[in-house]
Amino acid sequence: MKFHAYIKEIRLKYFKDLTKFSKILGVEKKMWRKVERGINPPPKRTLLKRFANLTHMLSYEEAQLHELARRWEPSPDTNTTNHILLSDASKAEWRDALIEENTPDYEHKFWGKKSPR
Repeated sequence: MKFHAYIKEIRLKYFKDLTKFSKILGVEKKMWRKVERGINPPPKRTLLKRFANLTHMLSYEEAQLHELARRWEPSPDTNTTNHILLSDASKAEWRDALIEENTPDYEHKFWGKKSPR
């Protein structure tokens, strides 16, 4: 299973409404939506710890979350217009907006090869 699919599955068990969830977690809805789509890399460990507390994750589930975060790879849709159908005649503004939607908000710098402690 991939990180983004796992995190979305866990979130949906407790929070169906992404807007409410992102306010409780203290992040922007747009940023978290990109995490769940695999565009944004896994956030900082501290934010994932808050996520684990909010979703009542057991210790083995949290360990799985951190392991999947270390193995994260960007979605094939990153920096593309792949997820929405467009014709070649579409306006440039639409294409730019789609590329922005599929562009990560931050670098993949929080997850090295070290185990979280």
